[in-house]
Amino acid sequence: MKAGPIRRAAGTLGLLALIPTALMLIKGNVTLQVAAIRAGITLATVMILARVATWGVGWIADSAQGAPPAAPATETAGNKEVTR
Repeated sequence: MKAGPIRRAAGTLGLLALIPTALMLIKGNVTLQVAAIRAGITLATVMILARVATWGVGWIADSAQGAPPAAPATETAGNKEVTR
């Protein structure tokens, strides 16, 4: 299965969201267990957001596909021909 742009963006967002936890772990402000819990919560949140975004984009695409075609553009005043 290929990863689409939404999943790649979610993965990038997840990695960026882990930076504060990693910095706190390096500084010794949190234990390894606390960092693991924070990483798990971040993972779950990013997965849920990715699924919601995928669902939302799919819903928008489906609704746009079922829309009636746009009306043809009207001619401008300078291009009008008079037919008799």
